[in-house]
Amino acid sequence: MRQGALRDSLLFLLVAVVLSAAAPARSAGLEPPEKTDSVQTVAVGDVVLGYRMLGEGKPLLLLTGYGCTMDTWDPTLVAALAAGHRVILMDNRGMGTSTASAAPFSLRLFAADAAGLLTALRLGRADVLGWSMGAMTALELAVAHPELVDKVVAYGAAAEPGPVVTAIEGFNRMTPAAFAAQLFPGDWAAAHPDAVAKLPRPALPPRPDIVRRQAEALARWPGFGGRLAGLDKAVLLVVGQEDTVTPPDQSLTLAGLIPGAWLVRFRDAGHWLMFQSPEALARVVETFLQVRQ
Repeated sequence: MRQGALRDSLLFLLVAVVLSAAAPARSAGLEPPEKTDSVQTVAVGDVVLGYRMLGEGKPLLLLTGYGCTMDTWDPTLVAALAAGHRVILMDNRGMGTSTASAAPFSLRLFAADAAGLLTALRLGRADVLGWSMGAMTALELAVAHPELVDKVVAYGAAAEPGPVVTAIEGFNRMTPAAFAAQLFPGDWAAAHPDAVAKLPRPALPPRPDIVRRQAEALARWPGFGGRLAGLDKAVLLVVGQEDTVTPPDQSLTLAGLIPGAWLVRFRDAGHWLMFQSPEALARVVETFLQVRQ
């Protein structure tokens, strides 16, 4: 087997073992949405996208990260957001319940897919919360389709592809146990030994060929450069101080590129901070979304 194919297979195993084998997260006070929530589909361009809608209120679109499906979002976070918003969860093309085509993957294509979904749903302008690759996609969406987007929350974002590509290459060299061990900062993980076991379980594990195509899209992505200077949107940047996938300096760079951007940094938290502090993250997001412009 080619070395690249070995890496792709290992990453698939890492994601599938750590997420698919884990039990769904539960937290006192807020019940996560049930997995029986019906998945709906809509044709967007050359693909069919799967999505779920929960709650009532102003639309809030959630765009997930690399190698993840909509089931990967922390259920406590989703439940908290759905208490005051119509939350829209979607699978990126080729992931979970969404189909793929032969079109080369790119973050701009992912943004076009999200725009197509919002247009098809006819819900008016939506706020958008993106995590990791989804955070960059959310910003690309705001740049390319400003008429569809109100506010943007970019959680674990990057200004350029270097750190993300380096992190993915590191994941490809890890065993599943090593991958699980680096999900959370050491001190926090020691105090929460059951954290990995509580991660949400995706109903459909990621396909290795689609994960590979996502990695290629990230490697080809040119970064934002000066394209965010004219962004006329309220943007909240959220990052964990111990994030090694999209380090805090990336959010600091973005804060300098986006006029008036907010920046919130979580102490003792990494790239998977939503599984560490879902209620606190929900409060930060809600506070930002409620501020009048």
